[in-house]
Amino acid sequence: MKTALVYAEDESALQKGLANFLRDKNYLGYKVLALLSGKLRGALTFNKVETFRELRPNFPATLDVITPQAVNKFIYKFVDAVFILSPKNMNNTIPLFLSLGVEPRKFICYMGGGIINPINLRQRDGTQIICFEGLEFHVKNQSDADFVNQTIFRLGRQKQFYNLPREQYAPLLKLMYRQSMGRELDLDNPKTFTEKLNWLKLHDSTPLKSRLADKYVVRDYVADKIGEEYLIPLLGAWDSFDEIDFDALPNQFVLKCNHGSGMNIIVRDKKNFDKQQAREKINAWLATDFAMLFLELHYSPIKRKIIAEKFMTDKEHFDLVDYKVFCFNGEPAYFFCATNRSTDLRFDYFDMNWKHTNIEQDNHPNNDHPEKIPRPKNFEQMKILAAKLSKGFSHARIDFFEINERLYFGEITFLHDAGFFHYKSAGTDEYLGSLLRLPPPNIPTKI
Repeated sequence: MKTALVYAEDESALQKGLANFLRDKNYLGYKVLALLSGKLRGALTFNKVETFRELRPNFPATLDVITPQAVNKFIYKFVDAVFILSPKNMNNTIPLFLSLGVEPRKFICYMGGGIINPINLRQRDGTQIICFEGLEFHVKNQSDADFVNQTIFRLGRQKQFYNLPREQYAPLLKLMYRQSMGRELDLDNPKTFTEKLNWLKLHDSTPLKSRLADKYVVRDYVADKIGEEYLIPLLGAWDSFDEIDFDALPNQFVLKCNHGSGMNIIVRDKKNFDKQQAREKINAWLATDFAMLFLELHYSPIKRKIIAEKFMTDKEHFDLVDYKVFCFNGEPAYFFCATNRSTDLRFDYFDMNWKHTNIEQDNHPNNDHPEKIPRPKNFEQMKILAAKLSKGFSHARIDFFEINERLYFGEITFLHDAGFFHYKSAGTDEYLGSLLRLPPPNIPTKI
């Protein structure tokens, strides 16, 4: 369990923030050691302590109230966070704690809800440092700023969603669908592909799906079902970035977080590897519950890890061609091919005879010359292996790479693009929806 000190500037901040903070599901992993204040004295007794004990079994009946200056500086180095409740005068509060030796990344300004209040500092060289939720970012360019803004959005949504009762998930999903798709989501009688994908979020987020969405744990499943020769070689797995021994890794490798999508760092030359930037990105990813972005609930139980895989290159393609097999009820139905990933990402759908179809997503159009996309050498084998890996699921997308004419497993995805995408081709959403036979509802008891 992490440890924390809580700072309330005055009685108003205390009354406004403490009760909500103690109930906030985002911070149940923190043990509160003491309450800090320059204006409050003595000890604080909680009249409704039993309410807090429902969520925090070891919560004390009283908390000592002490001044920040009375705390041994060693404690500030030891604790994991200093929570500032309903901050009013940050210009005075932050310098006070900085003078006491608190690391900027340990500040968490607690406002409640989904609000994240970043702390902005400047180094002598002008580099901007932004800290929030235990994270620290050195912002040197617009790309860094964009990543920080994305992280603030994701963690803000996560903070908001964690505290929602489960009965609010369906209305929230309907709102998200309406905003993204421009039409209503029918969860009572879903018909289209995207509607059924969103129904599966709420009614089929099973422990097995969590296991197979885990990019580390799924390797055992794949080895058992089709053979370990289809796995990209694993170089290591760690719980935190600072555990990684980079000297033991080759000059080229790929770092991934195991619990979501798009959490990859490709290292083509270790000598030019920006380790600080990689640490900040990976720490942000590890802090993110991927389930809370679009309510893909099966991601939430995954134990978050970092893995390193062998850097794979193909003699014919700079970007690896990504072959994704759409399977319905254990039967492959369509090949989804992603090309030009690093320059101009294009999506193309092919049937089971490698004939290009008219299916087209609006977020990534078809290739200008899809007829030039060659049929993969292992086309028939991909179909056989996809059927084995998707068996028992109403829908699964099985991803492969073909590298130097050898076939490698990529991942298993149960909710393509989180169920929020449009097809430019008329009738496609309805047609693919007709292929997906929904299973009986399987509602998880705990997220």
